[in-house]
Amino acid sequence: MGAPLKNYKYADLIEHLAREVTRLTGVQLGESQLQMVRVRLGKRVQDLGYRNLFEYQGYYEEHETSEIQHIISLLTTHYTYFFREFSHFEFLAVKALPALVAEVRSRPDKTLKIWCAAASRGQEVYSLAMYLHFHLKAFGPDLKFKILGTDVDEQSIRIAENGVYPRREISEVPLSYLGNHWARGTGEVAEFVKARSSLREVVSFEKSNLLDLQDRFVGQMFDIIFCRNVFIYFTPEQIRTSTSMLLRHLNPKGYFFIGISESLNGLGFDLKMEGPSIYRFTGQAPATAASSTGSSTAPRATIPAERPVRVFCIDDSPSIHTLMKHILRKESGFEVVGTALNGIEAASKLKGLNGQVDVVTLDIHMPEQNGVEYLEKNFGPDHPPVVVVSSVSRDQSEVAMRTLELGASDFVEKPALNKLEERGEEIRAKLKTAIGSRKGGSVRSLTLDSQFKKTLLVRNPERKARVQLTGLGHLAKTAAMIREFGPAEPPVYLLFEGVEANLPAVAEELSKKSGKTVRYQEALVAKAKPGEILVLDFRRMMEFLPKLHAGDKVVFGVFGEVGAGSAGLIKAWPVGRLFLEDLGDGTGTKPLQARANEVFPYTSFAYMGTEFFGRE
Repeated sequence: MGAPLKNYKYADLIEHLAREVTRLTGVQLGESQLQMVRVRLGKRVQDLGYRNLFEYQGYYEEHETSEIQHIISLLTTHYTYFFREFSHFEFLAVKALPALVAEVRSRPDKTLKIWCAAASRGQEVYSLAMYLHFHLKAFGPDLKFKILGTDVDEQSIRIAENGVYPRREISEVPLSYLGNHWARGTGEVAEFVKARSSLREVVSFEKSNLLDLQDRFVGQMFDIIFCRNVFIYFTPEQIRTSTSMLLRHLNPKGYFFIGISESLNGLGFDLKMEGPSIYRFTGQAPATAASSTGSSTAPRATIPAERPVRVFCIDDSPSIHTLMKHILRKESGFEVVGTALNGIEAASKLKGLNGQVDVVTLDIHMPEQNGVEYLEKNFGPDHPPVVVVSSVSRDQSEVAMRTLELGASDFVEKPALNKLEERGEEIRAKLKTAIGSRKGGSVRSLTLDSQFKKTLLVRNPERKARVQLTGLGHLAKTAAMIREFGPAEPPVYLLFEGVEANLPAVAEELSKKSGKTVRYQEALVAKAKPGEILVLDFRRMMEFLPKLHAGDKVVFGVFGEVGAGSAGLIKAWPVGRLFLEDLGDGTGTKPLQARANEVFPYTSFAYMGTEFFGRE
């Protein structure tokens, strides 16, 4: 394997393992990666029960052949997710499948064959299986497909073969492709899903090293080879060697996919680029869908031809509008052609656009007319497809499921504003899929969503509290928030600053506007009871509330702006969650922004607090 390690120093062990992984897998682990090696190896040492690397070194020397496989699993990157780099999947439906279908149909087995040569833990393989189940029938209902997934890491292959993934990962899959291909686990794995036979019967997995393919898969040929996001860790010579061996297994009319950030330029291959990091042997003419399908069924188009996807965004957050325009820019194949702050405004604006919208994004919590009310009133066969983009949890809210039942094509759970762009690829993929599904007829299933649907319960409300800093200019917002509070509500403290003489009248006004009992309290000697809603003076109460609710689960919300002095009092209280109102245009409670957990429109405050309380 390598030079003996006996009497090696601490640094020598780290460097030895890095060299071995590089030699065996091609993944480059140089000096700049040694800290990563130390950190990940430390976890392995702890898992084995050793106190330090010196103790572990003896174990490694005795079990070197098997242990190096664990090290490979630790040190090779497994960052992947379902439908990663969605433009490659679009290319399959728009160009690759139309070009290949006649070739596949001419064979006795009528089987499209795909190889995922860096399959990691299987997400890419299962993404392709779901995608082809949905699209291939449009090009050739008589055709079948098989997908082989290989990876150098034995542990990753075992995970892929098992076909079990956390529910949160599968939630990113467009609903049309999710279909009924996954089953919920039970007992200890109730928050996981497992691939059903419809997927498992068309996929297989094997351990294989991209640097050692010389005698592997002899005689096997593939129509499509995916080898994505692994060459970034290889040297040019390793890329040339492994690509040469992979291309020996590519059918003459086949397609070779590498990662979007990777390239084969300058390596001397007889290939031409057909799309972003998509290659084909020189001399293969592109085929059109009309001339290649041999089927009377028109193939589904996932994107409008030769123009950006036109999106209309409905959300009461100005910041969301700004971020969506960034996520959905023309360079990504999108264009935001209109925005609205609520459902009533959206209906009017969409009517004025006269059909010049391909797809709509829709928030749920909005003033005047929320997302559910909008769909109930406006959605129908002539309405553009709708994708819900909301802070509401897809599993933990009746309204989330209701939007899907009312016709929304899909659902994206948006995180805090400062992390929305992390969901950019999911949003773009689901928007394009919604358009394609509408054109081809939706085959989505809500069975899995129904199985995961949960009711938000606030247990032990006496050990929780809502605190809201508001003002006279925010009474309408405050009343709207109060109306959304549930029956098992923790005590609610509404804090006002500088208007103590007016607080009895404020409590009376909020009672009228909200339809719930709101009381003014001049002083507190004990915690309010669950269900009580109290109006209090901010400065006076901030001396007592942190003590009264020490150790309790507290949500603190802020409407509007707040001064530095008030911000200091809030920051001194280590509450569980601090919510700030999204005021748009970069304004807001800047003294608190670094401390805040979330920035939301005021319409989301009640739900997000309940969602936080519901986590036990």
